[in-house]
Amino acid sequence: MRTAIVAFGLAAALFFLQQAIAADPPHRPVGQSPRLTPIAPDDEKAIRQLVEAFVKSYNDHDAKAIGQLFTRDGMTSDEEDNVARGRDAIEQVFANVFKNHPKTQITNEIESIRQAGPAEAVETGVTTVIVAPGAPAQKGRYRVIHVKRNGTWQMASATELPEDTWNGGPAMKQLDGLAGDWVDESPDGLVLSSYRWSDNHRFLYGQFTVQIGGKPAMTGTERIAWDPLKKTIRSWIFDSEGGFGEGIWSRQGNVWTVKIAGVTRNGKTASGTRIITPLAKDRLTVQTVERVVDNEKMPDGEKILIVRRPPAPK
Repeated sequence: MRTAIVAFGLAAALFFLQQAIAADPPHRPVGQSPRLTPIAPDDEKAIRQLVEAFVKSYNDHDAKAIGQLFTRDGMTSDEEDNVARGRDAIEQVFANVFKNHPKTQITNEIESIRQAGPAEAVETGVTTVIVAPGAPAQKGRYRVIHVKRNGTWQMASATELPEDTWNGGPAMKQLDGLAGDWVDESPDGLVLSSYRWSDNHRFLYGQFTVQIGGKPAMTGTERIAWDPLKKTIRSWIFDSEGGFGEGIWSRQGNVWTVKIAGVTRNGKTASGTRIITPLAKDRLTVQTVERVVDNEKMPDGEKILIVRRPPAPK
């Protein structure tokens, strides 16, 4: 009974995941986006120095120096899809900017630098431009593809991104507190869960496995996302037996409440309220109350302690 209670909607309870924000290179065909991975510290340092050189050259109004930061066949693209290809064209773009706005200045905030291949990296971030003293700041998102040639990092493309109207960021960021894998072990069974962010940081993907007597008894997957219509966090869970459910999330203080409704594998309706209480960095409790199965009220579930899984031995 305890394992069954844990299995139903468990994925909705384990919401702390690893942050991995990134974006796909614009020049890659759909369906061929690379898997973005953490970048080596030395390469990240070199790219950050490259970005610093760009900001300095911009604030010095040195268009030629900016052009030299790009590859010979580099390109830039603004929000209106105006494209400049090659160093000379890029240099001319910035020369025009400095001519029209002789006191413009820029600051830059890097959000992510991720490895996209053996010699390719993706940087995303936000720029703030002030075209003249006292003028309002103009913020914009961007993406830069960096390539490493002959041991040196250069910019291959820089793209201004359209204004992002997605408003789920602040809510989803609340699920950012802890990262990794979780375990609930009892005499009845073992539940292992693992959750990760999507590359664009807008969905949480999860998997869980229920073991009884050391043998897999059930697996499941879940997606947690922001609902822009209802203005709330929602989750969808599917288990290997054919059951599925949907959850609506809310938070009060440090405690999360998930209203879950679903269908069991044999066609019975099931619902409940799952209460998630973080205790410490690596510990949280989960309890399911108000449980109803096939219109029959069930007793509240016991409070279950869930802990982070220790790292695998090397």
